[in-house]
Amino acid sequence: MTTVRDILAAVDRLAPLALAEAWDNVGLLLGDPEAEVRRVLVALDVTEAVCAEAEQVAAEVVLAHHPLIFQPVARLTAETVQGRLALRLAREGRAVIAAHTNLDSAPGGLSDLLAGMIGLTDTEPLEAGPSPRRYKVVLYAPEDALEAVADAAFDAGAGRVGRYTEVAFETAGTGRFRPGQGAQPAEGEVGRASRIAERRLETVVPEARLGAVLAAIVRAHPYEEPVVDCYRLDEASVPTPPGQGGRGLTAGLGRVGPIKGSRTLGDLADKTREALGCESVRLAGDPAAPIERAAVLTGSGGGMAQALRRAGAQAFVTGEMKYHDLSDLAAGGTGVILGGHWRTERVTLAAWAPRLAEAVDVEVRMSERERDPTVWR
Repeated sequence: MTTVRDILAAVDRLAPLALAEAWDNVGLLLGDPEAEVRRVLVALDVTEAVCAEAEQVAAEVVLAHHPLIFQPVARLTAETVQGRLALRLAREGRAVIAAHTNLDSAPGGLSDLLAGMIGLTDTEPLEAGPSPRRYKVVLYAPEDALEAVADAAFDAGAGRVGRYTEVAFETAGTGRFRPGQGAQPAEGEVGRASRIAERRLETVVPEARLGAVLAAIVRAHPYEEPVVDCYRLDEASVPTPPGQGGRGLTAGLGRVGPIKGSRTLGDLADKTREALGCESVRLAGDPAAPIERAAVLTGSGGGMAQALRRAGAQAFVTGEMKYHDLSDLAAGGTGVILGGHWRTERVTLAAWAPRLAEAVDVEVRMSERERDPTVWR
């Protein structure tokens, strides 16, 4: 049986919750972690239309990019839109999971997807985030039990390095022990020294998943007292996960990199419009200006001027920006292409949803009812 907790764990593996900005609110926002799940509905926002769709398709979980509950609330009533939607979903027994800035920042997340869509290569974060602290976990198990113990650890979040999963090192050896009085050994006899063939497994675990991984190992292990070693890794010793272009991408907001072939700002605008499937985009700067290096950030791209200058970006593709931020960038030689907040996130979220579907044993559907709240006339 797949539970809400299992869906949350899959999201955490794909886009670690620890990558979220400090001001954000991600993870399970509403619902019972142990409730059974057969279907997940993915949407940009939790709206009336999305709630009705979740009811129609019998989705037990709504996975939203924008959190339904953003700031702490003193009361939850039907007098607000937020309260009305939350109460409806609670009555219907549906859960809400938010994957916001963690999904923006994660390798393989929305920023990576948009960068790939418009032809950026060898990308790196536009604004790198802190690397989550990681631990080396070492366990020992009988040869015939190792696979089950390792699977439990991997399912709980161990062994993820960049886009690789189940990363570990395995060696064979001999375990020795003498069970004392009162022990109930799975192997050997009380009072007698024993030696059995064992295997040692080493893997890495992010700090946020350490407790879950250790608990999973103990549950799956056949020994009465499993031996598990845990070492905190120094930041300097932690290898950087591979990224979009294989240059050692760490997590962080936005992406920046060279563009395939030579392009002008106007060419990049056309490519962006095609990738987003929209009739038009907004452009600030000289359409004929040559562009060799560009940056992207889905949603709102404000406050990134210094990062763009440091990265040497000649163009910036994002959803929306304040007028003066946009005009200052254009005046300084960085062309800006605005594809709309909703569209830059919705298109990339739809491209990410199949990755979630591969990670869980339930149906994952992209919302068909939600619409951009803004329209061109």
